[in-house]
Amino acid sequence: MNQNAPEPVAAAETLAEVPDHVLRGLPEEVRLFPSAVDKARIGVWATKPILKGKKFGPFVGDKKKRSQVKNNVYMWEVYYPNLGWMCIDATDPEKGNWLRYVNWACSGEEQNLFPLEINRAIYYKTLKPIAPGEELLVWYNGEDNPEIAAAIEEERASARSKRSSPKSRKATVSAWHPGALHPPPPTSPGSVGMSRPRLQPSSRDPSSKSRRFACSLTAPEVTWNQ
Repeated sequence: MNQNAPEPVAAAETLAEVPDHVLRGLPEEVRLFPSAVDKARIGVWATKPILKGKKFGPFVGDKKKRSQVKNNVYMWEVYYPNLGWMCIDATDPEKGNWLRYVNWACSGEEQNLFPLEINRAIYYKTLKPIAPGEELLVWYNGEDNPEIAAAIEEERASARSKRSSPKSRKATVSAWHPGALHPPPPTSPGSVGMSRPRLQPSSRDPSSKSRRFACSLTAPEVTWNQ
């Protein structure tokens, strides 16, 4: 076996391959176009203004043990009291929804979404207003960011209010906490450490082939509907 043989290049995603149910489930404020942060992937772009604090979700996928996951790019890990750590795996587009196509920001500064876990489900919430022509990008810098900490506390307050109602089910809210992992490099998402936080994004080493691209946030040449 030739140890110097180049690794096979993953095929680029195309819009023609996006399942119909994903397209039907898109909110009116967004559309799918080629991503600006990863040329091999589809991204989610705003076509109308999206206000700060807008919540999208939940993230949909197959529930699997980590050992059953073959591709860690499109997954989250969530702790279930009766099952332990389980992956919500959307590698197969037929099993996921449009949130599968939201890509990682190249850094915390470029993010406009952050993840929340509510009732064992993953949601994305806007950290800032998103203008038409901007790509939706998520990052997992957790409660060290004052704005994210405030948004998480707002969700917790809402959950406490719901718990006080006999007609509402108990809700728990959490986010990835930076103290549980080694800090990522400043320019791109890094590998997670040995500890698992309660809400954990998939491990993505910037040296791996899945992260070998230049971080450019130039929008594709498309005409946005007014």
